[in-house]
Amino acid sequence: MCEKAGMNVYKILIAIVITAVFSVSASAQKLGFIGGPSMSHSTMWCADEDAGFKPIPGAGFHVGALFEWDITNRWGWDAAATYEMRSSAFNLSYAGVDTSTYFNRQLFYLNVPVHVYVNFPVQNKYVISAFIGPVFTCALHGRDIAWQNTDMRRPVMYENEAEGLFGKDGRIVRCEIAAEVGMAFKYRNFQGRLSYQYSLNNATRNDYLYTLPMSSGTNTYLTQGTLKLSFAYLFDLRK
Repeated sequence: MCEKAGMNVYKILIAIVITAVFSVSASAQKLGFIGGPSMSHSTMWCADEDAGFKPIPGAGFHVGALFEWDITNRWGWDAAATYEMRSSAFNLSYAGVDTSTYFNRQLFYLNVPVHVYVNFPVQNKYVISAFIGPVFTCALHGRDIAWQNTDMRRPVMYENEAEGLFGKDGRIVRCEIAAEVGMAFKYRNFQGRLSYQYSLNNATRNDYLYTLPMSSGTNTYLTQGTLKLSFAYLFDLRK
């Protein structure tokens, strides 16, 4: 009796595995291209209460590859690898008085987002999808340019990766983990996406040399948020 019951359980397990394998193989797997414009904003603060940072949003872009896997018709997961540019600027003040310079920052990243999404079919093959997940992002190169805060806007100092923009003693930590949430509008192989990514960088320098004479030992901190509009075209890998 026990042997017979054991055989039945064994057969049930085999059936479950076969069904799962068939379902996975039958599910849609797509690979294609994604890209579009973005708008980034940054917030900076430090322990020196006399220092003030007034952020100005900046435009950017992202482009790369997108992989999507429908586990079922209702939900699935996707991953991408994109080259992304973020830009932002700051007007600076100290003790309430504007300084004579401001700086513009351009950073270029490798972004690897991984999302879990839920599909909400509408009609005629239109689908609305909501997604959320982590983003692993690492800066490839970038630059800070300080400008005179005048009509002429003459550059007064320049700093790039080779001069220590990233790293232990640089202004910005090179790699970070971010979070992203958004919605996708799907029709056949086409997608339009609107998403918001929020990340955290910590600047490690305790003075800004060409910007603010902050008190010794004062670290500054930077948070970055990016609103993205993406367009994608995906090829069905089952065909």
